[in-house]
Amino acid sequence: MAVRGLSADEVNQRRASGLVNTVESSVSRSYRDIFIENFLNWFNLILILLGIALYLLGEYTSAISATGIIALNILVSTFQEIKAKRRLDKIALLLRPKVMVIRDRSEREIDQSEIVMDDVVHLVSGDQALVDGEIIEMRSLEMDEAALSGESSPVRKRVGDTIFSGSYCVTGEAYFRTTALGSDTYASKMLVSARIYKKKKTPLQMETTAVTQLLISVAALILVIYTVLKLVTGANTTPNELLKTATIILDVVPIALFLLITLTYMIAAIRMADTGLLLQRSNSVESMSHVNTVCMDKTGTITTNRLVFKKIDLRMEEDRARKLIRIFMGSTGSRNRTVEVLRGEFGSEESNLIEEVQFSSERKYSAVRTEKDGTEYVVLMGVWDTLKDHVEDTMDIQEAITSLSRQGLRNVVLCEGSGRLFDGEEPVIPNGLRIIGVASMEDEVRADCRETMDVFLKNGIDIKVISGDDPETVNALFSIADIPGERRIISGDELDTLKGQEKTDTILATNIFGRMRPDHKEMIIDTLKLNNRYVAMVGDGVNDVKAIKAAQVGIALESGSGATRGAADMVLMRDNFAALPKAIVEGRRTVTGMRDILKIYLTRNFTLVFLIIFTLLLLGNAPLLPIQNTMYAFLTVSISAFLMTLWAEPDDNGDMVLPEVIRFAIPSAFLIGLFGTVIYIIFYFGTGTFINIDYHAMAESAGIPYIDLVKSLDLAGTDATIGMFENDVREINARNAMLFFIMLAGILELLLVHPIHRFLSVNERKVTKDIKPTLLVVLLLLLFSCVYFVPATDWFVIKYISTAVFPAEYYLPIIGLTLVWLFVLRTALRSGLFSFLSIRTETWFNDKLNKEVEKSMREDGAADQGE
Repeated sequence: MAVRGLSADEVNQRRASGLVNTVESSVSRSYRDIFIENFLNWFNLILILLGIALYLLGEYTSAISATGIIALNILVSTFQEIKAKRRLDKIALLLRPKVMVIRDRSEREIDQSEIVMDDVVHLVSGDQALVDGEIIEMRSLEMDEAALSGESSPVRKRVGDTIFSGSYCVTGEAYFRTTALGSDTYASKMLVSARIYKKKKTPLQMETTAVTQLLISVAALILVIYTVLKLVTGANTTPNELLKTATIILDVVPIALFLLITLTYMIAAIRMADTGLLLQRSNSVESMSHVNTVCMDKTGTITTNRLVFKKIDLRMEEDRARKLIRIFMGSTGSRNRTVEVLRGEFGSEESNLIEEVQFSSERKYSAVRTEKDGTEYVVLMGVWDTLKDHVEDTMDIQEAITSLSRQGLRNVVLCEGSGRLFDGEEPVIPNGLRIIGVASMEDEVRADCRETMDVFLKNGIDIKVISGDDPETVNALFSIADIPGERRIISGDELDTLKGQEKTDTILATNIFGRMRPDHKEMIIDTLKLNNRYVAMVGDGVNDVKAIKAAQVGIALESGSGATRGAADMVLMRDNFAALPKAIVEGRRTVTGMRDILKIYLTRNFTLVFLIIFTLLLLGNAPLLPIQNTMYAFLTVSISAFLMTLWAEPDDNGDMVLPEVIRFAIPSAFLIGLFGTVIYIIFYFGTGTFINIDYHAMAESAGIPYIDLVKSLDLAGTDATIGMFENDVREINARNAMLFFIMLAGILELLLVHPIHRFLSVNERKVTKDIKPTLLVVLLLLLFSCVYFVPATDWFVIKYISTAVFPAEYYLPIIGLTLVWLFVLRTALRSGLFSFLSIRTETWFNDKLNKEVEKSMREDGAADQGE
């Protein structure tokens, strides 16, 4: 090859000038994005300003509670995400696309980030172009530019044409000189100008966004009503009270939820990487959990990536047949395993190439026209279905191939012909072909294939093999691998004859598809998606790229082409197909954990809504102090949320998460709010009659001055006086009694989320065998008891958590009411009384989702016009 690349000195000069390709990680967010999205959002800024204001007013405890938990969440989440990012980026670095370049007159493999301006890149079939460049030498080059132009057919290229980054080589090879790098490439400019790139949100992310927007609106409305009421009534409220109340109202918004989801996805991505699956989009964790159909090419899944020559059935004189095969092997530019195996068996012979058609999955044949010693040779190799109509004597080839295929062998037919291979720009198969022979090769079946398939089947996942090989070969491989189940087989030609509903029904029922072209694979996946299948597609070659892009989850083998890996959402490291079912189970476990977390998380948020409506808007009293709200969140949500993700069991996540969550959270919150308000009213109006709590004795028992108790427990805080406290004692009694109840209820509701006995199950049939959630409830009850029933902690609870500690006899009736609440809630949820909530929620969310889809389509349409 006479192509001259850059010298080492020229490379160093370009590096010094900054003419180097810039590459961003595709598997994790940038440090800048992590910082901005975790720290600098408007809601965090509001809470920080409230915290600063409370601090300036001397309300140090309230200031910490207003900003402390959110600050802790941000710091922990940011630290964990950065830690996860570093690990994932290290793994991704091993799989990052490499390129072959010419430097100092020899080829060498480098990372894409090492490409410099004017580098000569060698591109072969299956490679994706990572930079723009001008072709300086090529052979039978066809590029797929569908991702850039929308053109579905491969584009033939010539010397002087431009190679665009993002396109990939379908057939042939080329050397091109780099002309644009990084953000200056055509693809990068197109994405920026057309605004094509949009960060995809999963269903769960869209659901949580929707409910968060709802609660933001609720919080804003409550804040407006509260402000108006204060202005209308002319109430004498201190700035401390206003700021504390505003803090409680704003806590209705589940702002930490997005951090929790992001962190959960990152942790799950690391777990999946440990099983051998690298996620190139972290939220693919959730997508994996919804998968109920896995489509796959047989290579790398049922079989390894190795072919073994078995035999050849020659149909002409042996010496001439072998000479023709050697000439073909010496002339063809097709690079695939079939050519490599046959070249190793028969050798190759040099000749002068006149023209050639390289193999592609669309054509399913390759051909050469050469000259040697004054004699012209035309040799073709491909599948029988493609060549048979051009053969002059088909003999018994069809029967022979069927018999070989049923033995699990891969077969290709070699033919001799004459004439040109092109009609203008279009490849043509000459007529009057003479059969040279049928070559048979054997795919090596994976040792763990049966075990892997069993995991899929046990988890209710439908398996469909979509291959370019003979369907009989694939069927035989199923038998060799001892894969159980009924098999329904169809070829691409048979599929083409079907129309309408018959075609749809056939695709849904069939599990072995043979002789499929890339457009067949894409059509099959689109049909499955339209029929409520959530599809994962596993592939390794350029013929799988369209199908991988079409699937909800695209999965590439590590050994696959660069174009395939670039299009995929995740990559199977070391081609470890056995990692895939484990990853699906891990995805289901993650989303199941998130669903359970959302139940307790949103129960608390909606509880605050109901309490604010009942106590603040109707009675004019703040339901909680900020520090009390912090303790409520810590005991009922924070600890549980962390552990429940670790303990979650995989479950079927085919339906939306939010409807089930709302069906649990709103009734739970409403009943907590209702019972809490009843307790509030009892203690509010019972104070001075049958409820008499001696706060002087409480301060003495705790060993703190009475005035410190006053400033801790009164909403006025540091502005409070003994006179104000005694005027507010009814409110203080009611608030603290209600706090006791809502915390105890928040802990006990975990028994309904993870019922260990049918009596506690809201579904009766859904009972967990895992005792860890019940042990968590016991642990939380012990912590709860330390707050209220251990005298040695009274001073801390009163002074730093601003919580009164009543004599034990006042808590016994509240405990009894809590048990009644638990029974009432279980009965209400079990009765289906609140089923309408899930139906309404699903309808509401589907409307929002459809609007998002329509918006996305309009934006895509505008982008297309912009091009």
